[in-house]
Amino acid sequence: MFGDPAMSATVLMNIEAGRRQTGPTADELIRFAYILDVPPASLLTAENGKVQVAPGVMVDADRYRRWVVGQEALEGTDSSHYDAAAEPLRGEGHSAPTELREEFLTKAQVAFDAFFADSEEIRRNTRQQVQGVLDEVREAVTSGRDPAEIVAKIDGFLNLLQ
Repeated sequence: MFGDPAMSATVLMNIEAGRRQTGPTADELIRFAYILDVPPASLLTAENGKVQVAPGVMVDADRYRRWVVGQEALEGTDSSHYDAAAEPLRGEGHSAPTELREEFLTKAQVAFDAFFADSEEIRRNTRQQVQGVLDEVREAVTSGRDPAEIVAKIDGFLNLLQ
């Protein structure tokens, strides 16, 4: 494969068929990633389900993926050591492109603006509804209605809140 005698067609067929005693080496995974035009981490991550990272240690695929790319230590490991080793993977050189970051911030601002506009409208509507309820209660009290009738009206409003 690409002039590498260690990656012969026989080696590839044995790996693919599961006939090898051991899985692919780190060097082979790097070569596969290069040939397939994918990040090496994508060859190490599972689509779904559980992944066995050590005998008796199973983690879900999402957590495994975060561990592989340096985002989260696994339980039972030294998280401070993991974080120190993963820090170069999280450095500025690996941050999101400026245009992607700007697009995110713009969309977030639009979402927040819509949320606050909706909040203001909800506040106005709630204020009007409370004012209407109080006006009805005042009218019931000042018109001399039976206290039981007034309590029933108040209970009706309280039931609407549940």
